[in-house]
Amino acid sequence: MLVKSSAQREWQATPYPGIERSLFRNNDSGGRSSVVRLRRHARFPRHAHEGSEEVLVLSGSVAIGGVELHAGDYLFTAPGEEHDVLALSDAQIFVSSQKGTPIIE
Repeated sequence: MLVKSSAQREWQATPYPGIERSLFRNNDSGGRSSVVRLRRHARFPRHAHEGSEEVLVLSGSVAIGGVELHAGDYLFTAPGEEHDVLALSDAQIFVSSQKGTPIIE
């Protein structure tokens, strides 16, 4: 069993301005599960998924592949799909990917 307390959450900067990640775990196939914190107008570039990805919006609003999502909304991405992520407000999202997600841009 793996437990990550929210009180002990550590945030790491990403190469993208306004985006931080709190990693829960890496899996054996190159994917990972984490919470991503985005500041309003932050953008994660277009990328392709080698495996599936699940996203749950915890707070705020984001546009993923042009689809607007709000707190409580869920998104599933199939292998091979491409999209970017744009924070429409300050937001936090839970992201779980089964494999790596190489950047296209």
